[in-house]
Amino acid sequence: MVLYDARPVRLVGQIVLDLVVVAGIVVAVLLGRAVTASISGLAGIGTRVHDQGSAFHEQLSRAATAIGRIPFAGKAVSRPLRDASRSAASIAAAGRQQHDETIRLAHQVGTGVAVVVILLLVLVWLRYRGGFIRSASAARRLDRRPGGEELMALRALVTRDRAAGLGPDVVERWRQQDPETVRALADLERRSSGLLRATRR
Repeated sequence: MVLYDARPVRLVGQIVLDLVVVAGIVVAVLLGRAVTASISGLAGIGTRVHDQGSAFHEQLSRAATAIGRIPFAGKAVSRPLRDASRSAASIAAAGRQQHDETIRLAHQVGTGVAVVVILLLVLVWLRYRGGFIRSASAARRLDRRPGGEELMALRALVTRDRAAGLGPDVVERWRQQDPETVRALADLERRSSGLLRATRR
């Protein structure tokens, strides 16, 4: 697998792109965590509602129990307090639910933001780096096959405009299998594919 272009200018560009993508992934993770923390802060409202509702529930429950001990009228008088105590318990439960749902939402949104940004970065990387890796690796495999140099020369002759720079009779010399022409065309294809000249072993 060929990861980087042998041409210095393009090599620098590829390295810069890789570093930008890696840095972008780190920033995406940090951004996701920041979003999670920001939304999680709203869970404090539910926590306070739960705590205050629980405390009010306990106070009303104790008061209802104490009043219920009063002879004759105790149960009748304590009934509204017990109803209020149950309502306070319901409010406390709602506060707990709001807290839990807010935390869940915070993690989902934070993770979603990070994943979307990372996917965009990966798509950009695949667009500009994946294409080169595939084409350069395919060219190197072709070059290393038996008769690879001749195949690379033919590929340069067909696809590279710069092949005309080797002379007006380059096609005729290639047809006659002139070694220098074949080598020059193969080297042109290697350079155009981002490979080093000495790729064959």
